[in-house]
Amino acid sequence: MGLTRQDIVRAGLRLLNDVGLNGLTLRLIAQELGVKAPALYWHMKNKQELLDEMATQMYADAMPGRTPEGMGERESLEVASQRMREMMLAYRDGAKVFSGTFLTDDTLLTDNPLRGRIDAGLEMYLAGRALFTVYSYVIGFTIEEQAVYPTPGERDSRYDLTPTVWVFDEDVEGRFRDGLTMVLNGVFAWLDDKAAT
Repeated sequence: MGLTRQDIVRAGLRLLNDVGLNGLTLRLIAQELGVKAPALYWHMKNKQELLDEMATQMYADAMPGRTPEGMGERESLEVASQRMREMMLAYRDGAKVFSGTFLTDDTLLTDNPLRGRIDAGLEMYLAGRALFTVYSYVIGFTIEEQAVYPTPGERDSRYDLTPTVWVFDEDVEGRFRDGLTMVLNGVFAWLDDKAAT
């Protein structure tokens, strides 16, 4: 059986934890798969295409199925945000890999937690702005979290001596939840304001 895109993507995700994003190369993946680097170029044009596929696979693995029935908009966005953060934290530099990539499987984006508002008349671009704001918070927070804790549970010692140590207190989960609450409060207040005008 020949080499597939899926083989390359899975090898890339395995290696990511060992070498990080900066160390991940198509040549290293080829080595891992026991093939010559040119064999990968039949499947992937460049590293960006690889990262797009890796991000898509990360998302597909972490976000199975639709939001459970009966879950409200806010709770749905909270659950999706937590899942997305967990997805990125599962890999070294996972947030950097996911940031700025293009998901190659459109079916992964069919579950819209704001569908009820859209059906009630909210313009799609406004829903998109709201969702993108939440998405940006989750990715930004996780990129910063992985800078402070490059290896899960191991804090970069530079953050122990900084005068801004209070920004990086040990309660990472609490900081994420509080920040998400602030963002969601703003997003839903903004949506309510748009619906009233």
